[in-house]
Amino acid sequence: MSAVATDPVALLEGALKIYSPTGSEAGIAKYLCAHMKRLGYRKVRTDRAGNAVGEIGKGGPTVLLCGHMDTVPGKLPVSKKEGKLFGRGASDAKSALCALMVAGSRLSNSGLSVTFVGATEEEGSSKGIQAVIDYKKRYEYAVFGEPSGANRLAIGYRGRFGMRLTVETEGGHAASPWAYVSAFDEFQSLLASLRKYEAEKSTPGDHFRSLSVSTTLVEAGTYHNVIPPVCSASFDVRLPPGLSAAQAQRELKELLHSEKERTRVTVEFDEATEAYEADPNSTLVRSFQRAVILKLKEKPVFVRKTSSGDMNTFASATGAECVTYGPADSKLSHTDGEAVALKDYADSIDVLSEAMGQLEKLSRASWTSGSSRTDSRDIL
Repeated sequence: MSAVATDPVALLEGALKIYSPTGSEAGIAKYLCAHMKRLGYRKVRTDRAGNAVGEIGKGGPTVLLCGHMDTVPGKLPVSKKEGKLFGRGASDAKSALCALMVAGSRLSNSGLSVTFVGATEEEGSSKGIQAVIDYKKRYEYAVFGEPSGANRLAIGYRGRFGMRLTVETEGGHAASPWAYVSAFDEFQSLLASLRKYEAEKSTPGDHFRSLSVSTTLVEAGTYHNVIPPVCSASFDVRLPPGLSAAQAQRELKELLHSEKERTRVTVEFDEATEAYEADPNSTLVRSFQRAVILKLKEKPVFVRKTSSGDMNTFASATGAECVTYGPADSKLSHTDGEAVALKDYADSIDVLSEAMGQLEKLSRASWTSGSSRTDSRDIL
């Protein structure tokens, strides 16, 4: 068996040396498939979305271990110093990806049926996770790899959709502003209404449970002395738990309109991702709680993130119990300082391995007793 395949640090270092921005994951997919075979995975393959896929375990509850292979653009040198490994993806999220793969390789004799997926385009279209959903295989549990820290478990992500607002008027000569309607002025009025709506849907001091609407692009005007006949703007809308995309979109359409005769307002939305928050007493969450306590001798910390990820998409489509976990500091994601502490990386592999063992035990106990997974509260 290859030394690289059995050495988690060498495995990660090799993955970091393969530049894999969104849409260019074929090289790292080939690399992961080669090492999955050496690590004992079965049915190793790449699927139609370019995902690297392997299976392991001996039946029982079905578990998906999913990390993403792509990174944001921008090559970075790979180096090791002061107990850290640096490189593009060291934080987001090749360290989590490799940790999941190594931990999964330790489950060959477990009573779990595990599928590992290195997914494509998480930073883009989410093509990889959508392909996993489309296969219609039922997973009872899913762990997604993103930076959280070895003692931290992400149990919630806000939802998201994009919105485009277009205001059209007749425009006119800037020398006679009283005679014409400015599309940009109308946009500003609508923006004020949008900010009021945002405040109404927010919880003071709790960004996770608050709606946020970020203006990301505004275009207006045709010439320096012409009143703008068109103003278009793009928005990134983040949804808190309890507010569905359908409700938010309906309310925004009702809000963003104009009754002026010479003004036309159009609101368009792109594909939505619903918010997700795991039950802190679910079987999967309790498995990680136990693992952190047993392996790190620390109290596990729950994290609810204001961003969105593949977990949202998968959980809303399948109903599986999901969490997100992995080494590294998320504050370094997408920066030129991406790094992972090697101790954090090693600890996360141990926690993941223990969590899968605890998941097997808790699932078996739940089935034996006939109780609901979420009814049992025995953390230790």
